[in-house]
Amino acid sequence: MLSHLERVVLLLVVFTVGWIGNACAQLQDLYPGFFDLANPQVLDAVFFGGGFGSEEYGSLQEGFQLQQTVTPYFGAVGRITGYQLWIADHFNNPLAPSTNKHRGQLNFARLQAGGEFALYPGTTLYLLGGGDVGDSSAATIEADWSSWFLTHTRHPLNFSFSANHDFQNQVTSAEIDFRMVMRSTAKYLFTAGGGGAIYQGGQISSPGGQGGPDLGMYFRRWGFGIDIQAGYGTAGGFGQVSFIKQFDFIESGSFY
Repeated sequence: MLSHLERVVLLLVVFTVGWIGNACAQLQDLYPGFFDLANPQVLDAVFFGGGFGSEEYGSLQEGFQLQQTVTPYFGAVGRITGYQLWIADHFNNPLAPSTNKHRGQLNFARLQAGGEFALYPGTTLYLLGGGDVGDSSAATIEADWSSWFLTHTRHPLNFSFSANHDFQNQVTSAEIDFRMVMRSTAKYLFTAGGGGAIYQGGQISSPGGQGGPDLGMYFRRWGFGIDIQAGYGTAGGFGQVSFIKQFDFIESGSFY
């Protein structure tokens, strides 16, 4: 005969197994082959970088990301980003907005890892976590979302959103962008739109940020894109440029 405690444990095990089985069945209904390995397997190597300049501060960033498909709906991601930050007004330093110690330049690297989720065609979500080394030692979490709409029209729309939380200074920052494909050919893709960034938390009692229009160009053959933006915000007028270069390796080892 089973004791009362053994009955309770057995019921919990049955309930848990049943719940997991039901959850797996629902996943298979929503995402057929969710637990199957992707075929073919693809490894993406992405180089990215850019610069930001304003009346208060400026920054450079450069980074590298590796992304390996696991299933048709999930991929493992690793990212490293280097930052160089020049500060004119220390209050606008996103690393330590409450400190009074002035430093002309900060250098640090951000190491992150996580996953990419293909929620539905044209929509991806990255969930990443990690920490900084160098002049920043913060632990961070980040979510990056991108969705394409009206993909079968002449002017598809893209909405992207990125949010980051810094556990060292308790500042949360977010970027939102809307873009429209203005022209698309076999060789390039031209986009136009607008967006901005906002941040608050810790010693920053009221929201700050900036925004403005942007233009982008993506060269299909080279896997290379460049984006420029200008506008106005908390730090005064600003200008920003960013680029991306992508290599896709299929499981045979060749790339295209």
